Amino acid sequence: MDFNFFKKFSLKQAILYFTGIIVMPLGVVFTINAHLGAGGYDALNFALGEKLGINTSIAIYSTALLAVFITAGIRRGFPRFSTFISSFLLGLSTDFWKWVCAGVQGDFILKSIPILLAGLVFISIGVAAYMLSGLPTNPTDDMIVAFKERGVSIRKAKIGFDIVCTLLAFLMGGEIGVGTIICTFLLGPGINFFYSLIAKTIKEPVGN
Repeated sequence: MDFNFFKKFSLKQAILYFTGIIVMPLGVVFTINAHLGAGGYDALNFALGEKLGINTSIAIYSTALLAVFITAGIRRGFPRFSTFISSFLLGLSTDFWKWVCAGVQGDFILKSIPILLAGLVFISIGVAAYMLSGLPTNPTDDMIVAFKERGVSIRKAKIGFDIVCTLLAFLMGGEIGVGTIICTFLLGPGINFFYSLIAKTIKEPVGN
């Protein structure tokens, strides 16, 4: 392993990156536990875990690995396994929060809505911090970038990816519902808001 790869990144970038790795999965677990429907990819991983009787982290690793090979096919090149590092850490974090928050469940609508909204806030903060870190992305984000490189807009690639994941999650009995629609329309603005807020707070670019 080339340790110089890690030396070129600052402490600020590492803090942002691990903030994202820790906070984003907490939001994912909250959106799932709200039982109003989660984002397509998250719902797919949770449904896959339940269907196969495996930890959610294993499901995340499986779909991430598949994304690595699909991306390699899109680029017609070699798989970028370095992107798998983020998925490994996100999987561990998701399992941890799933265990910690097992008692936080949306048993009725007035409880489900605050849990879902809290989840959206945590995801938005986590993704924003993760993006600002400039550290290696995860396989699914890299796949979206690969589609862009082939002339497909990020918007179209992201929507297409979410639709496929949502359909697969639905077929496996995943948490699909009104929350899925809410996640689809509110996550983008939420991420943009916290991205700007965090960027202003740190007062300088963190680089790539």
